[in-house]
Amino acid sequence: MSNKIMILSLGRTGSLPLYSDNIVLHFPEKAYDCYKSKYAVEGISIPNQKSLITYKSSLTFILNTLFILPFYIIVLLPKIVKNYNILYLPYFHLWNLPFILLFRLLGRDVVLTVHDGILHKGENGFFIQQYSNLNIRLSTKLIYLTNYVKDNVENTLKIFKSDIIVPHGLIKNTSLIPSSSKINRGKNILFIGRISPYKGVELLSEVIEDISDSIEKCIIAGKSNYELKIKDTEKLKIQDRYLSDVEVGELLNWADILVLPYLEATQSGVITLGINSELPMVCTNVGGFHEQLNEDECIWVEPNKKSLKNGLLYLIQNYAKRDFLIKQMQKKKSSLSWDTISLQIFKFLTNNE
Repeated sequence: MSNKIMILSLGRTGSLPLYSDNIVLHFPEKAYDCYKSKYAVEGISIPNQKSLITYKSSLTFILNTLFILPFYIIVLLPKIVKNYNILYLPYFHLWNLPFILLFRLLGRDVVLTVHDGILHKGENGFFIQQYSNLNIRLSTKLIYLTNYVKDNVENTLKIFKSDIIVPHGLIKNTSLIPSSSKINRGKNILFIGRISPYKGVELLSEVIEDISDSIEKCIIAGKSNYELKIKDTEKLKIQDRYLSDVEVGELLNWADILVLPYLEATQSGVITLGINSELPMVCTNVGGFHEQLNEDECIWVEPNKKSLKNGLLYLIQNYAKRDFLIKQMQKKKSSLSWDTISLQIFKFLTNNE
């Protein structure tokens, strides 16, 4: 048996496939094969990349899970037996479990990165939580992005495995302009990312209504997974859709302040976007955010209207503080390179910690 890693990255949208691509891109080329969804919207072309037909809707999920997934298991079985001694899953996906079971039956390592552990309010419900728990329990080793998530899994789910904590790297965006090219005296407020009930966009909309005279515009951009009650106003614009890499870059270039009004959190890929685009941020003091940003690296607020309003107004009006936070982000960027993160993960996968 050759000692190669089988990597499954079957997500189609959002930052998770990009997270996976950025890690795998820095692995030694001959060490792995990476199986990706044919329907991935964004992504990086990486060596040893192979496409699998997954699904794009509820109907194709049912049909392809019944027919395509078993076909792949059968076709790939000889290769798995002969070539792969480790299964690496950079994030939870509904098709991971059959591969986990197969590798465990073969007595081989399964390494899963746990992004949330305990799912957030409005995130798919009881069945998905139990299914996620099963994936975590059956893995042999776990990678966490924050201590907060590790504590959640160990204290709430009572799951204890060999583990490592590796922070989220910076998702690069080729459309970004350097902060030095921006005047940074504007009053454009941006919320960006997938919109879920726990992310506090309703709270943000109430605050924007109160401070509308103090801002130019606030944009809430990202695909919602529930029915949004917020409506466009003169100062608040909603872009409820999946965003391309170019659109994300354009929005980050447009923004003067990035806001994360989350009511709860584990960690956030949006923070890494803020760091990479060198934007001053206003963040709620929840979950694992303090493991991603230090006390003096953003404006910390509590997840309530008064605190968020005061934090935003302070940063809108205080240009010296904005300049300071931009410098902090410039320093922070160097500590979150994918080279460093990938090396940590690769060593953990191959037992070379």
